[in-house]
Amino acid sequence: MRFEAAEWAVVPLSTPSAADPAITGAKAAHLARAAEEELPVLPGFVLVPATRTRSALTGDEALRGAWRTLAGEDGREPLVVRSSSLHEDTENSSMAGRFDSVLDVRGWDDFVAAVRTVLSCARNVRPLRPASQDLPDDEMAVLVQPMLTSAVGGVMFGADPIEGRTDRILVNVVRGGPDHLVDGSTRGVRYQLTRLVDGAPAARLLTRAQRQRLVGLAKVAERVFGGPQDMEFGFGPDGALWLFQARPITAMPLVRHAAPDCSGPVRSPRRSPVCSNRWRRTRGWHPCPTAWPWPWTSSAPHPGAGCAGSPW
Repeated sequence: MRFEAAEWAVVPLSTPSAADPAITGAKAAHLARAAEEELPVLPGFVLVPATRTRSALTGDEALRGAWRTLAGEDGREPLVVRSSSLHEDTENSSMAGRFDSVLDVRGWDDFVAAVRTVLSCARNVRPLRPASQDLPDDEMAVLVQPMLTSAVGGVMFGADPIEGRTDRILVNVVRGGPDHLVDGSTRGVRYQLTRLVDGAPAARLLTRAQRQRLVGLAKVAERVFGGPQDMEFGFGPDGALWLFQARPITAMPLVRHAAPDCSGPVRSPRRSPVCSNRWRRTRGWHPCPTAWPWPWTSSAPHPGAGCAGSPW
């Protein structure tokens, strides 16, 4: 697909317009909003059609500058290039697995090729449900972030989407990043956690402290977005927790239960509806030179943000 930098605007995730899904798409907008609320989100930027915003910089110089901020002057730091369509990760449809993402992108030429790959996949995908309003033809934005090599990663549902129970938090984890889980190459370890008490015994993959931090992340994400979220996360080699994606849980029959139901690692014959984008990988999942030890310290800087760290 043809890609001309002059036709695209660069919207940093740290700017207010990044949180507008009509500009950056729901996936990027959710991460921008989460970052505003001081959740552990990697820095990055979104490439959007220049017609969507007048406040962002456009052109080759702006794009190369944003790219160097993440990839370094020599372009050797690996990046992940992901879709952020106007149709995906919405309240009506997740469109999970229907768009491409490209991992471990190094160098300018590979970066441009990855952007073209993500843009090209939009041609073959149409929304499964009609939108509530007319959407422009230029439906795709491109989210760019550093990669983080996860020691442990996975998918977390802030409620039980099978039983419709809001007193449960379901977690499915693997060694490495969540791409190992969602592409089906590795079978994860499943946990049922509660909102009040972590009743799981000593874990094979997650420590008690890590499970508690995930419960905290699920509860804060629900407060920020107004409902339980379907999230992808990773713990870095230094133990730092990062949020890679948050979207509404779609089509879940909500049934509230007063009594908590708590158990350890779960091996259920029914598979959780774990889904994500398609990942094109070469070496690993998401790496950032530094990591934010969320949420247990308040002194560490957010990587690349130049601001105070988490207040938790």
